[in-house]
Amino acid sequence: MKARAFKLGSSLALMLMASGSFLASANTNGYKMVLIEDTPGVAALQAGQFDQGISETLASNSAEVDNFSRQMSLCVGFTKSAKLDQATTACDSAVSAAQQFSHVSSSDKREMRAYALTNRGVLRLLQNNNLAALADFSRAAELSRSAVSVHNLQRLELALNNAQNGLDIAMVSAE
Repeated sequence: MKARAFKLGSSLALMLMASGSFLASANTNGYKMVLIEDTPGVAALQAGQFDQGISETLASNSAEVDNFSRQMSLCVGFTKSAKLDQATTACDSAVSAAQQFSHVSSSDKREMRAYALTNRGVLRLLQNNNLAALADFSRAAELSRSAVSVHNLQRLELALNNAQNGLDIAMVSAE
């Protein structure tokens, strides 16, 4: 386990997936989710084979994949396949698992937690919980100014600002 944790912490190789085009909700268009490279199920998830990716992830054992990487894959897989209750459990578990690594540096833990939060933020958008998504994206950007965290935060802030401006215009027109 120590070797696996060290490998994860030292390389933290990430694959990015653009969300949206295969989910019904337009709310996810352009938002990004993160997967950990070289973990069971990731290739299938990247190929859009969500059920297969989830099955491969669930079939893996602790010698093959650490809990953080497993939960990240499940978070993405369940989110992308619109199994939102299961996605909530996996995404919350990924956030918790990022803090529980004992063999990685605190800066790597912050980065891991940021990626887990940004994934959960995308899920929360699908659940029509924009404020919770904003909180997750904001916290992720505070923890790590990664391209993914900043992208998702800026995209949501822009959407919320445009929505607010639309409301202002509608209220003025109604008077």
